[in-house]
Amino acid sequence: MIVETLVLHASDFIEWEDASGAQGGARRALSARTLRIRLDHAPADLDLIHKDSGTALWRRMPAELRQVIDGAADTTALKAPDEPLYPLDGEVVDPAGHFLPRRFSLHAGRRTGHRLRLYRSPLGTRFGRAGGLIGRTALEDGTPVPWAVLALRVTPPLAAPFDFIAQSDAHGEFRISLERLPALTKDAPATTYPAVLELRAAPEGNDPDALPGVGIRGGGATEYEAQLIVEIAPGRISTLVSPGRDALVLRFP
Repeated sequence: MIVETLVLHASDFIEWEDASGAQGGARRALSARTLRIRLDHAPADLDLIHKDSGTALWRRMPAELRQVIDGAADTTALKAPDEPLYPLDGEVVDPAGHFLPRRFSLHAGRRTGHRLRLYRSPLGTRFGRAGGLIGRTALEDGTPVPWAVLALRVTPPLAAPFDFIAQSDAHGEFRISLERLPALTKDAPATTYPAVLELRAAPEGNDPDALPGVGIRGGGATEYEAQLIVEIAPGRISTLVSPGRDALVLRFP
């Protein structure tokens, strides 16, 4: 005989995702137990429950989120109550340094899942047989541009394009692993693959979801362009720079 039932409703759930490197494969979830989360703006009654699959947001208010039902709970008692939306702002840090810190800002309260992407640091990026790219992002005067997000699309002959993403660290340094990029064949007509690079960055802030596109210094008649055409040599570790420079030189909008 069931005398009473304790009914608890979670507010929302945050999934932390490894967004670095090759795109389009299986989603790579991160354990929330390995991360440190600091909230700047959150309800006073909010608790964070960290799990291997993500972080559950638990509210002590309103009272309908925590109920004790006499006897067995029926379908009506198990239905989650309406809850006002509330803002949630903060920063997530990987104490081990394998992933870069990031800001985040979202609205919770609808018992939905939120997926937040984290990018590997240079320390946490490993190169395999497919090779990779290293470099740094900077302004014309050499000032580092931290937290820039790099999106690279490589198009091998007779194959679908491969997309790669990385983020520069607090010093503007980055590494892009070219994992999954196919090797050159013996009868390949060229020794490199054509690729297109785009970047997003801002003078301040490290929320990668809120960064606008920036200009990249190229070698054409136009000094700064939205895209930079590059050649990628699979199987090698190369430095990615603007033509004639020692860094990827950027200009904010």
